[in-house]
Amino acid sequence: MQRQEVQEICETAGLKFLGLVKLGPEPRFQRFLQWVEEGQHASMRFLEQHQHLRADPRGLLPGACQAIIFALPYFQGDQLQAARRGAYPIAQYARLQDYHRSMRKKAEVVLTLLKTKSNDLEGRVTIDSAPMLERALAARTSAGFIGKNTCYIHPEAGSFILLGEILLTRDLTETDEPSTVDPQVRSDQGGCGSCRRCQIYCPTGALDEAYRLDARKCLAYWTIEHRGTIPFEFWPWLKTYFFGCDLCQLACPYNRAIAISQEPVRVELNQIDFFDVATMSQARYEQLFGGSPLTRAKRSGLRRNALIAMTVTSDLRLPEALQMLTEDDEPVLHETSTQIGQWVKS
Repeated sequence: MQRQEVQEICETAGLKFLGLVKLGPEPRFQRFLQWVEEGQHASMRFLEQHQHLRADPRGLLPGACQAIIFALPYFQGDQLQAARRGAYPIAQYARLQDYHRSMRKKAEVVLTLLKTKSNDLEGRVTIDSAPMLERALAARTSAGFIGKNTCYIHPEAGSFILLGEILLTRDLTETDEPSTVDPQVRSDQGGCGSCRRCQIYCPTGALDEAYRLDARKCLAYWTIEHRGTIPFEFWPWLKTYFFGCDLCQLACPYNRAIAISQEPVRVELNQIDFFDVATMSQARYEQLFGGSPLTRAKRSGLRRNALIAMTVTSDLRLPEALQMLTEDDEPVLHETSTQIGQWVKS
């Protein structure tokens, strides 16, 4: 099978083909392990598990030897300065209906077609769920690199892409010659060079060290992954992003001329009413966010975020929202209410 044929199958299914890589020991694993050992993954304990699979993804599928790396573009046209003013309260990827499901469906179509063309081929689709170093795998294709904001950046498609893989038990064709881009040198093929825009525009200093993200300072971590209260130092930025953060990517020159995604989005998520979210019942939560990536933060996390956003934007409905808390609400909401009282007094 020719590489071009694999690419055409992927793109017919609605996925951007990035390349084919040989599976084996991951060269970047030690860097990842050091990052975890330094505690820069914050409270994301799942990143401490299954390290043998991150070190060598062949363990995810018996006999795996090659992987197709693909992507789903999700850029929706957001602009940096408008984002800094809080025009888009939700990171762009989260406005898609469950991308895990849509990407998996497309990739399963690809795998089924490949099986009809290659005898005895077995495969496994992985979409942001298996313990793999996805960006490291993508950076081993023929184009692209990992930038100072730690995102995988494709010189033409930019970084607003969700990554996925199809692990295979047979080599379909020759694997890619890995990209020779030096991230520290700017060229036509990629690289950051002396550009520091992502570091400059990161609101919380999470990218102070180039090519390394400190999750303990990352707004996306605090608004999505963290389950407890949020430290006061991050509160002002929740009026900019209530869920996630796109600023480091919007600042990146590689995203200036990329195409707007054709994937269906839930446009109503750009008109979030914080009072509605802060006071939502379980039924309202399912109506607003069911099937979307926002459920990653859980109902209590989204309500916490909304209460903080109301506080820092001086929303006059805040006292009413606080009065609507009940004894049965999650402890994090009552603890956030106490924090709000301290914030108002300070």
